[in-house]
Amino acid sequence: MSNSFTIGVHPEYEQHQNSLTMIAGGCEMMRVAPDGFYVRGIKVPVDDKEAETVYNAFKQFLTWAELNRG
Repeated sequence: MSNSFTIGVHPEYEQHQNSLTMIAGGCEMMRVAPDGFYVRGIKVPVDDKEAETVYNAFKQFLTWAELNRG
C-alpha cells in the first residue's frame, strides 16, 4: 500500500503566500501569517488569550486530522 501526497497552492489560497494554512474538511481551520493568527478565516485579536485561542484551534485541527486519517 502506497500513500502519496501532493503539495501545491490552491488558487483560493495564493493570496496567503508566506503563511501556513491548515485546512480540514476543505475549509481553512487555522492560518499563521506574518500579520497574525487566523482561526476559520477570522483574525485572532492580540490579547492575553491569543496563545490559548491559537493552541485550541491547532489542537482541534490535529484531532480532526487524526479522526479522518485514511
